[in-house]
Amino acid sequence: MLILLVAAIVLLSVLGWLVSLRTNYLWYDSVDYTTVFSTMMWTRIGLFGVFTLAMAAWTALNLYIAYRFRPDTWPATAEQEGLERYRELLSPRAGWWIAGLAAVIGIFAGMSAQSRWETWLLFREGGSFGWTDPIFDRDAGFYVFKLPFWEFMIGFGFAAVIVAILASLGAYYLYGALRFSGQGDRMTNAARIHLSVLVALFLGLKAVAYYFDRFDFVNQQNEVTNVVGGGYTEIEALMHAKTALIWVSLIAAVVILVFSWGLTRSLALPGAALGLVVVTAIAAGGIYPAVVRNFQVEPNVPQREGEYVQYTIDGTRFGFGLGEGTLDSTTYQVDSRPNAETLNEDTETVPNTRLIDPSLVSDAFTQGQQPRSFYAFEDKLDIDRYTYENEAGDTVTEDFVVGVRELDPNNYNESQQDWTVRYTQLTHGWGLVSAPTREVCGEGLPLFTSGVMRGDDDDETSRCVSSVDYIEVDQPQIYFGMLNNDYAIVGVEEGDDPVEFDRPADVAVSEEAEQTEEGEETEVVSGEVRTTWQGDSGVDLGSWMNRLLYAWEFQEPRFLLSDRVNGESQLLYDRNVRDRVEKVAPFLTIDSDPYPAAVDGEIVWVIDGYTTANDFPYSDRVNLAGATSDTYTGAGTATQESEDVNYMRSSVKAVVNAYTGEVTLYEWDDEDPILQAWNEVYGGDLVVPKEEVLENEELVAHFRYAQDMFSVQREVLERYHVDDSGTFIENSEAWDVPDDPASASETTQPAYYVYASYGLDEAAFQLTTTFTPVSRDNIMSAMMSGHYDADGKPVLNLLQIAGSDTQSARQMHQLITQDQTVVDDLRQYQQANLDVEWGNLLAMPVGSGIMYVEPLYLRRQVGGGSTTLPVLQNVAISYGGHVGYAETFEDALESVVDKYLSGEQPVEVDPDDEGGEDTTEEPTDEPTEDPTTETPAETPDSVDEAIQDVLEAQAAYEEAQASGTNEEIGAALDDLFSALDALEQARQAAGE
Repeated sequence: MLILLVAAIVLLSVLGWLVSLRTNYLWYDSVDYTTVFSTMMWTRIGLFGVFTLAMAAWTALNLYIAYRFRPDTWPATAEQEGLERYRELLSPRAGWWIAGLAAVIGIFAGMSAQSRWETWLLFREGGSFGWTDPIFDRDAGFYVFKLPFWEFMIGFGFAAVIVAILASLGAYYLYGALRFSGQGDRMTNAARIHLSVLVALFLGLKAVAYYFDRFDFVNQQNEVTNVVGGGYTEIEALMHAKTALIWVSLIAAVVILVFSWGLTRSLALPGAALGLVVVTAIAAGGIYPAVVRNFQVEPNVPQREGEYVQYTIDGTRFGFGLGEGTLDSTTYQVDSRPNAETLNEDTETVPNTRLIDPSLVSDAFTQGQQPRSFYAFEDKLDIDRYTYENEAGDTVTEDFVVGVRELDPNNYNESQQDWTVRYTQLTHGWGLVSAPTREVCGEGLPLFTSGVMRGDDDDETSRCVSSVDYIEVDQPQIYFGMLNNDYAIVGVEEGDDPVEFDRPADVAVSEEAEQTEEGEETEVVSGEVRTTWQGDSGVDLGSWMNRLLYAWEFQEPRFLLSDRVNGESQLLYDRNVRDRVEKVAPFLTIDSDPYPAAVDGEIVWVIDGYTTANDFPYSDRVNLAGATSDTYTGAGTATQESEDVNYMRSSVKAVVNAYTGEVTLYEWDDEDPILQAWNEVYGGDLVVPKEEVLENEELVAHFRYAQDMFSVQREVLERYHVDDSGTFIENSEAWDVPDDPASASETTQPAYYVYASYGLDEAAFQLTTTFTPVSRDNIMSAMMSGHYDADGKPVLNLLQIAGSDTQSARQMHQLITQDQTVVDDLRQYQQANLDVEWGNLLAMPVGSGIMYVEPLYLRRQVGGGSTTLPVLQNVAISYGGHVGYAETFEDALESVVDKYLSGEQPVEVDPDDEGGEDTTEEPTDEPTEDPTTETPAETPDSVDEAIQDVLEAQAAYEEAQASGTNEEIGAALDDLFSALDALEQARQAAGE
């Protein structure tokens, strides 16, 4: 029974593996990437077979030799008598035992080898980087493509020799050729020769290993300078030690071979040879380098390490794409009091300044564009730019906040959790929803301009919609996205009614969407518009075999029993677009933030794919998870794996069709040797060549500078913007990325996409960031932006600030929140128990200064409902120390210019101030101006009356919160806002 139970478990495990293998093939076949699957599987099978046979044959050979040259007799000792019963058990079937043991060991070796399939394929297809290391003068391709496989082979060789030694020792001991007691020789001649040859082979492999160990110096950590790449100690001391160890190992191997042929039977000579290797390893590999480091290097680090640090500076810049032609570093002279009139004259940056924060308005999108509770948008929306024709007939290019209306299974009610409803009826979302970044509805909400679903006109959120779609989409259904990774069964028999829920029938959509719908197979049933998926990229469920396979794979018998699974059914799964790209291109690191775009009337997801390596010579390492972590991580963007890399390229733009799930890989870095190698591995046509990509102008218009690549590059530039190795070692000019001033926790400020000139001749869609000195986080030391030129090449503009102590983002936020008008507002909001949320603080060069823009949002109830939405309340602008703060961007800008023209003294924050109390959290009643001896004027009655109205409105609001309905609370809050507005008007009229 035990044997039958074990056999059943093994059979089920093997059967489950075969089912998964077949379903994986069907999935790859559905997306037309079977080459990826077959290459991976056949390579793994091939490596498993080759290394299993090699290790099994080698083990069997050594066991056979030990058995073949066993002594005919053995001493009559207690030790040998105890082994007699084992000999009697094994000897009659010695061949079977040898073969069985060799097979088991071979299978373990094969399992280990098959996991190195990627290493083997890159070894086979890898080419040249065009960059040679300064020590061995070898192309970087040797270290990235060749060396890892050679090191694996050396490791396999050591494992084989050790297995042979242990197996032979066991066999010789079992048959008395090796013993530890009794009179006479302890080892037969055959055993001595065999084991000595194996030990000599081990030492020969050590010599080979020492030879290849020398190449590791170019990408190992330098303990003195804490950068990657061998320094003075490694190159001048350890390099010689490795050379000495090579010769000592070879000499020791020869000595042991001499011993093996019986010229001497004493173990003293081979023992001395092995001891010499150990002593040399300790002295030359440990003591000597330590002496050199402590007495030559550390007292003179700049002199000894400067040359090698310069190698790392050059190698790191190449490794992360920061060389000439990509990084354009210039000095940006900032005046202490720039001419604010420049803000009115600028035509590239100021008119395009965005106000809507994509990380804050997701709730507003959901509330305003969620006709059913199971719809949702991502926590962080995206920024993209579109060119369209406005109502006046003018061609306009501007930024939009965009998001797709997806189904979110987390929001399903109990009835929607039913298998038939969840997996065959609720199959897709609907619509790419957009809102201009500079326009707001009258309530401070986004103005929805495409993909809208219009509800009741009395609902104030539904009034914030345009009459036409700015962004035209012919196929608004979202089957593949980020929120819904359920599988879906789609397709009906010819003549049957559609069953998939498309959208509510009682909610109006644009005329363009209605016209598109008329051309599709849709039907209104029970207040729902229903449709049927028309694609052909799903897995066919028409055959009973496929249904049986997926019933096993998903542990779901309804694949076989449900009427919804028919001869026309297709299965859609792995619908998360990041997972989808990762599966068809397993060699890529996928960007943490895919974004949707409308291209040729279709909704697609654009995802950046990176090729990485960790073996690039003289290039420092960066941890992907640490470099890409910021305020949005885990709250709208994915978390990268915690892995170190020292080479990275944004090589692929992957595009996933939101309707069909089709994945297309577009080559974006046509000079990356890693991508070229993988493309050859998969037949040479895995990616669409870049020259063909550039012909699709509408698609390329939506490619933006890769976000995670930019985050890694900015972390590298914190140290590697320095050209001089001595300055680098001193670390006196190191930078840091500031914390996000809008975040309550200490998290890195994210990089922001803006449509601005940023030092260019004309505006471009750019990803931007700022730097501060590592020891002074209140001063801005540099600004950087990234964009693509007309040929699709990445360009980084690094503006190193000179001329004045320019405030950092944190310091500028403090300056804004210390403005008296802002302080008054924050106090009022706090008294009214309203949550204040600061939007992204943008810093953009304009003229001879830097314009800072920071929107202020309030969390307030809209339309008397219970849901609080982020409402854009005010905009703060600072330029040259003048702060403008108003309800609109234009008014805030005018305020800054007026203050400059009036000669008002700029407000400054002490650059040596490390930051005081944040008035955002606890506004103070203390005046910001110096006290005077003049008697303050009395407050006019109208202001007093307005203050009294505010207090009464606040009391009514608090009473409604305690015992009122949601409608009463909303009405009381509206009254409170009206009273606050009246107070502001009264103060302005009184000249306060």
